Amino acid sequence: QLCSAATKQWYQRRVRAELLENCNVLLNTEYEPYLKLLSIFAAGTYKNFAENVGSLPELSEVELTKLRILTILRMSSSERVLKYSDMLAETGLSSSRDLEGIIIQSIQHNVLDCKIDEANEQVFVNQISGYNVTAEQQDFLLESLEKWSESCRTITESLQNDVNSATCKLKANAKEAAEFQKAVEAAKASVKKEKPHREASSAKSRKRLA
Repeated sequence: QLCSAATKQWYQRRVRAELLENCNVLLNTEYEPYLKLLSIFAAGTYKNFAENVGSLPELSEVELTKLRILTILRMSSSERVLKYSDMLAETGLSSSRDLEGIIIQSIQHNVLDCKIDEANEQVFVNQISGYNVTAEQQDFLLESLEKWSESCRTITESLQNDVNSATCKLKANAKEAAEFQKAVEAAKASVKKEKPHREASSAKSRKRLA
Protein backbone atom coordinates (compact mmCIF):
# COMPACT_ATOMS: atom_id res chain seq x y z
CA GLN A 1 0.00 0.00 0.00
CA LEU A 2 2.85 2.37 0.83
CA CYS A 3 4.55 1.59 -2.49
CA SER A 4 1.27 2.07 -4.34
CA ALA A 5 0.62 5.43 -2.65
CA ALA A 6 4.18 6.61 -3.28
CA THR A 7 3.98 5.56 -6.93
CA LYS A 8 0.67 7.36 -7.35
CA GLN A 9 2.06 10.57 -5.80
CA TRP A 10 5.18 10.38 -7.99
CA TYR A 11 3.05 9.87 -11.10
CA GLN A 12 0.80 12.82 -10.24
CA ARG A 13 3.79 15.10 -9.65
CA ARG A 14 5.43 13.86 -12.86
CA VAL A 15 2.27 14.61 -14.86
CA ARG A 16 2.13 18.12 -13.43
CA ALA A 17 5.82 18.65 -14.21
CA GLU A 18 5.41 17.46 -17.80
CA LEU A 19 2.32 19.61 -18.19
CA LEU A 20 4.29 22.62 -17.04
CA GLU A 21 7.17 21.85 -19.41
CA ASN A 22 4.82 21.44 -22.37
CA CYS A 23 3.07 24.69 -21.53
CA ASN A 24 6.10 26.69 -22.64
CA VAL A 25 4.32 27.15 -25.96
CA LEU A 26 2.11 29.63 -24.09
CA LEU A 27 4.99 32.05 -23.60
CA ASN A 28 4.45 35.43 -25.24
CA THR A 29 0.73 34.77 -25.56
CA GLU A 30 -2.30 36.04 -23.68
CA TYR A 31 -2.09 32.91 -21.52
CA GLU A 32 1.45 33.58 -20.28
CA PRO A 33 0.23 35.04 -16.92
CA TYR A 34 -1.55 31.75 -16.23
CA LEU A 35 1.61 29.84 -17.05
CA LYS A 36 3.59 31.98 -14.61
CA LEU A 37 0.94 31.41 -11.95
CA LEU A 38 1.09 27.66 -12.56
CA SER A 39 4.87 27.81 -12.19
CA ILE A 40 4.52 29.56 -8.84
CA PHE A 41 2.12 26.91 -7.56
CA ALA A 42 4.38 24.15 -8.90
CA ALA A 43 7.67 25.35 -7.43
CA GLY A 44 7.37 28.89 -6.07
CA THR A 45 6.13 30.65 -2.93
CA TYR A 46 3.56 33.22 -1.92
CA LYS A 47 6.33 35.82 -1.98
CA ASN A 48 6.89 35.12 -5.68
CA PHE A 49 3.20 35.73 -6.28
CA ALA A 50 3.15 38.94 -4.23
CA GLU A 51 6.14 40.34 -6.11
CA ASN A 52 4.35 39.85 -9.45
CA VAL A 53 0.74 40.24 -8.37
CA GLY A 54 0.11 43.05 -10.86
CA SER A 55 0.82 40.82 -13.85
CA LEU A 56 -0.85 37.64 -12.61
CA PRO A 57 -4.47 36.47 -12.46
CA GLU A 58 -6.35 37.21 -9.26
CA LEU A 59 -6.58 34.43 -6.69
CA SER A 60 -9.44 33.57 -4.36
CA GLU A 61 -8.94 33.24 -0.60
CA VAL A 62 -8.96 29.46 -0.93
CA GLU A 63 -6.23 29.60 -3.59
CA LEU A 64 -4.18 32.05 -1.53
CA THR A 65 -4.44 29.72 1.44
CA LYS A 66 -3.24 26.80 -0.68
CA LEU A 67 -0.28 28.85 -1.91
CA ARG A 68 0.61 29.78 1.66
CA ILE A 69 0.46 26.12 2.68
CA LEU A 70 2.75 25.23 -0.22
CA THR A 71 5.09 28.03 0.85
CA ILE A 72 5.38 26.64 4.40
CA LEU A 73 5.86 23.16 2.94
CA ARG A 74 8.78 24.35 0.81
CA MET A 75 10.33 26.19 3.74
CA SER A 76 10.11 22.95 5.74
CA SER A 77 12.12 21.08 3.11
CA SER A 78 15.32 22.89 4.11
CA GLU A 79 14.67 23.85 7.73
CA ARG A 80 13.40 21.69 10.58
CA VAL A 81 12.80 24.63 12.92
CA LEU A 82 10.77 27.47 11.41
CA LYS A 83 10.43 30.84 13.11
CA TYR A 84 7.13 32.68 13.02
CA SER A 85 8.88 35.82 11.78
CA ASP A 86 10.29 34.01 8.73
CA MET A 87 6.98 32.34 7.91
CA LEU A 88 5.06 35.60 8.28
CA ALA A 89 7.45 37.27 5.85
CA GLU A 90 7.19 34.45 3.30
CA THR A 91 3.41 34.00 3.49
CA GLY A 92 2.50 37.68 3.58
CA LEU A 93 0.49 37.28 6.78
CA SER A 94 0.45 39.96 9.47
CA SER A 95 -0.54 38.07 12.61
CA SER A 96 0.65 34.95 14.44
CA ARG A 97 -2.96 33.82 14.80
CA ASP A 98 -3.50 33.80 11.04
CA LEU A 99 -0.21 31.96 10.57
CA GLU A 100 -1.17 29.30 13.12
CA GLY A 101 -4.45 28.86 11.25
CA ILE A 102 -2.53 28.11 8.03
CA ILE A 103 -0.23 25.68 9.88
CA ILE A 104 -3.22 23.88 11.42
CA GLN A 105 -4.80 23.53 7.97
CA SER A 106 -1.50 22.09 6.70
CA ILE A 107 -1.65 19.48 9.45
CA GLN A 108 -5.30 18.71 8.76
CA HIS A 109 -4.55 18.18 5.06
CA ASN A 110 -1.75 15.73 6.03
CA VAL A 111 0.94 17.68 4.18
CA LEU A 112 2.82 18.73 7.32
CA ASP A 113 3.58 16.88 10.55
CA CYS A 114 4.92 19.32 13.12
CA LYS A 115 4.78 20.64 16.66
CA ILE A 116 3.78 24.27 17.24
CA ASP A 117 5.68 26.08 20.00
CA GLU A 118 3.46 29.11 20.58
CA ALA A 119 5.48 30.37 23.55
CA ASN A 120 8.69 30.72 21.51
CA GLU A 121 6.88 31.35 18.23
CA GLN A 122 8.45 28.54 16.25
CA VAL A 123 7.49 25.27 14.61
CA PHE A 124 9.36 21.96 14.84
CA VAL A 125 8.94 20.00 11.60
CA ASN A 126 8.79 16.21 11.81
CA GLN A 127 7.72 15.25 8.29
CA ILE A 128 6.39 16.82 5.11
CA SER A 129 4.43 15.55 2.15
CA GLY A 130 6.04 15.13 -1.27
CA TYR A 131 5.98 18.08 -3.66
CA ASN A 132 7.30 19.21 -7.03
CA VAL A 133 10.96 20.15 -7.33
CA THR A 134 12.65 22.36 -9.86
CA ALA A 135 15.59 21.31 -12.00
CA GLU A 136 17.84 23.39 -9.72
CA GLN A 137 16.59 21.48 -6.67
CA GLN A 138 17.14 18.04 -8.19
CA ASP A 139 20.88 17.99 -7.42
CA PHE A 140 20.18 18.89 -3.79
CA LEU A 141 17.48 16.22 -3.60
CA LEU A 142 19.76 13.60 -5.15
CA GLU A 143 22.57 14.50 -2.74
CA SER A 144 20.19 14.25 0.22
CA LEU A 145 18.96 10.84 -0.93
CA GLU A 146 22.53 9.61 -1.40
CA LYS A 147 23.43 10.77 2.13
CA TRP A 148 20.32 9.07 3.48
CA SER A 149 21.19 5.87 1.60
CA GLU A 150 24.76 5.92 2.95
CA SER A 151 23.46 6.53 6.47
CA CYS A 152 21.08 3.57 6.13
CA ARG A 153 23.93 1.39 4.85
CA THR A 154 26.15 2.37 7.78
CA ILE A 155 23.39 1.70 10.31
CA THR A 156 22.61 -1.64 8.67
CA GLU A 157 26.27 -2.69 8.79
CA SER A 158 26.51 -1.63 12.43
CA LEU A 159 23.38 -3.60 13.32
CA GLN A 160 24.66 -6.64 11.42
CA ASN A 161 27.97 -6.44 13.31
CA ASP A 162 26.06 -6.29 16.59
CA VAL A 163 23.96 -9.29 15.55
CA ASN A 164 27.07 -11.25 14.54
CA SER A 165 28.79 -10.38 17.82
CA ALA A 166 25.72 -11.37 19.84
CA THR A 167 25.43 -14.63 17.88
CA CYS A 168 29.07 -15.50 18.57
CA LYS A 169 28.64 -14.78 22.28
CA LEU A 170 25.46 -16.85 22.35
CA LYS A 171 27.23 -19.79 20.70
CA ALA A 172 30.19 -19.44 23.09
CA ASN A 173 27.87 -19.35 26.10
CA ALA A 174 25.97 -22.36 24.79
CA LYS A 175 29.25 -24.24 24.32
CA GLU A 176 30.39 -23.36 27.85
CA ALA A 177 27.01 -24.42 29.24
CA ALA A 178 27.23 -27.73 27.37
CA GLU A 179 30.78 -28.36 28.61
CA PHE A 180 29.75 -27.48 32.16
CA GLN A 181 26.77 -29.84 31.98
CA LYS A 182 29.04 -32.54 30.58
CA ALA A 183 31.45 -32.05 33.48
CA VAL A 184 28.58 -32.22 35.98
CA GLU A 185 27.31 -35.46 34.44
CA ALA A 186 30.83 -36.89 34.49
CA ALA A 187 31.23 -35.94 38.15
CA LYS A 188 27.89 -37.56 38.99
CA ALA A 189 28.90 -40.72 37.15
CA SER A 190 32.24 -40.80 38.95
CA VAL A 191 30.60 -40.34 42.34
CA LYS A 192 28.06 -43.04 41.56
CA LYS A 193 30.83 -45.40 40.43
CA GLU A 194 32.99 -44.83 43.51
CA LYS A 195 30.10 -45.04 46.01
CA PRO A 196 30.05 -48.91 46.29
CA HIS A 197 33.83 -48.99 46.89
CA ARG A 198 33.54 -46.37 49.63
CA GLU A 199 30.68 -48.26 51.26
CA ALA A 200 32.69 -51.53 51.14
CA SER A 201 35.78 -49.87 52.60
CA SER A 202 33.66 -48.35 55.35
CA ALA A 203 32.18 -51.78 56.21
CA LYS A 204 35.64 -53.39 56.44
CA SER A 205 36.80 -50.63 58.73
CA ARG A 206 33.84 -51.19 61.07
CA LYS A 207 34.56 -54.94 61.20
CA ARG A 208 38.18 -54.38 62.19
CA LEU A 209 37.12 -51.97 64.88
CA ALA A 210 34.61 -54.47 66.20
